[in-house]
Amino acid sequence: MEKKETGSLQDILNAAYKALGNPIFVFNMEYELIAHSDGADNDDSICMEFLEYGKLGSETLEFFKNECFIDAVASCDGVTYLISDKLKYDRIFGQLYNKKRLPVADLVIVACEKPFEPNTANRVKELCEDVSKFFSKDTFYQVYGHAYQEAIVTKLIKGNIENKGIYAGHVANIDNGLKDNIFMAVGIFAQSDLTYNNLACHRDLFARTFPAFKWFVYGQHLVALISSATTEIDATELKKLRRLLKHKGMRMGISDCFENLFTMHMHYAQALHALESSKHDGKESIFFFTAAYSAE
Repeated sequence: MEKKETGSLQDILNAAYKALGNPIFVFNMEYELIAHSDGADNDDSICMEFLEYGKLGSETLEFFKNECFIDAVASCDGVTYLISDKLKYDRIFGQLYNKKRLPVADLVIVACEKPFEPNTANRVKELCEDVSKFFSKDTFYQVYGHAYQEAIVTKLIKGNIENKGIYAGHVANIDNGLKDNIFMAVGIFAQSDLTYNNLACHRDLFARTFPAFKWFVYGQHLVALISSATTEIDATELKKLRRLLKHKGMRMGISDCFENLFTMHMHYAQALHALESSKHDGKESIFFFTAAYSAE
């Protein structure tokens, strides 16, 4: 793919359209159209839906789930082919990232003008890297990346995701990079009236200090997904975490370990219960959930 150092997203997509010979669509994590290349006005039903409504509807997402497109996207590394005998054309999907490597958008190229060539997937992967560089320069998408992931984590904590199949790709974005055993951590501050911006600053500090963990704001809490290759958290990391918590005047509850993020709501409750049930005298800052804490 020919590199473009400058230019708008539209310029990048139109240049890629000329090079690859098929139309390209970029849409955000809510399936809302951000931009498309030339050639978008064609007879593909999903392209037409994007052009007419500016986003994909629930029936199309249900179709994606039933055709295993969402599972393919959730497990893809870089780009993946999306092929269905119910669609006239094949397509290649790729994910796009901001400066902090948080997913912020998706890209799809539709083979409605000519069949894909053997090297098309590699060229689309290069295109995704170029478009991600564009997003990395945009401060809006840095904020959007956090907001998108925190919206998914909020749904998981509340346990109100009914159609897990449709959310599989979103949850995979949260799970990406985590090891097999996950712990839910809930941190609370001595000051209980912090604004979201205050909490976001703390979130970013913790993320820089512990880049292997995933940090989010949820209400007045700072929550984290801590993962480990074993069923115990690394002792060195815990020691460092205790120091930072004490410095910030925080306490943190940690759940037992789990693997499926769709059960996050139960482990959030465990971590919160550990905090509320523990007697603290200011000497300890981390409290682990145990069966002894449970009223059940």
